[in-house]
Amino acid sequence: MNLSEVTYPKDTKNRVQNLLVQEARRTPRLIPRWRKPAMLTFAGLALAGTTAAGVYVALAPVDDKRDIRCYYRADLTTRPPVVGVPGETKNPYITTGIFITGFDTENNPNPEDKNAGMKQVVDPINQCSRSWDMGNMHQTGVNDDLIPEGFVSPTPGAMPTVEGVKDQNGKPLFPDPAIKASGNYIPFLTACVVDNTVAVIPGSAEVCAQLGIPALEK
Repeated sequence: MNLSEVTYPKDTKNRVQNLLVQEARRTPRLIPRWRKPAMLTFAGLALAGTTAAGVYVALAPVDDKRDIRCYYRADLTTRPPVVGVPGETKNPYITTGIFITGFDTENNPNPEDKNAGMKQVVDPINQCSRSWDMGNMHQTGVNDDLIPEGFVSPTPGAMPTVEGVKDQNGKPLFPDPAIKASGNYIPFLTACVVDNTVAVIPGSAEVCAQLGIPALEK
């Protein structure tokens, strides 16, 4: 397989899969173990097996992680309605970030930078998990089906009361132990890349490939 034929994201995931199938059908050639690469990377794009079932995903880096997209569900295009405004819709995601304490917006040295005054987000999964916990991601009629049957959500507007909540990777949801969690449901999240921006999407590790977009290169 000639990797120069693979472009992303213009080619769909089916294009990538077809090339991999064509390669797999060729007569295998024994290669000394010391010559086998741990991961095949080309022009900032990597193809790596992610499961025993042979699911392959494309990886892409994102240099600027100040502005993170948290998607309501594994849907990149459907725009949810704006509650109380008939006919109006909004983005299929909200954006989140970490502001620099004490940043002087009036003396901003980069006024054209829309993300000036924000830090690079080291852990996008944890960042979007906070938005889910606070209830910002729960949209009636949009992603109710993501909440397991029997899960008890907190009363809207109630003060946070849950201590010691951790994200799916075992990291405290909030760095300050004095900050309590609200207790809203947090689905399993996966970091992908959309428009050269980190996109955190509800779903398993395969959700990026299923949507035809690269996973975030760590």
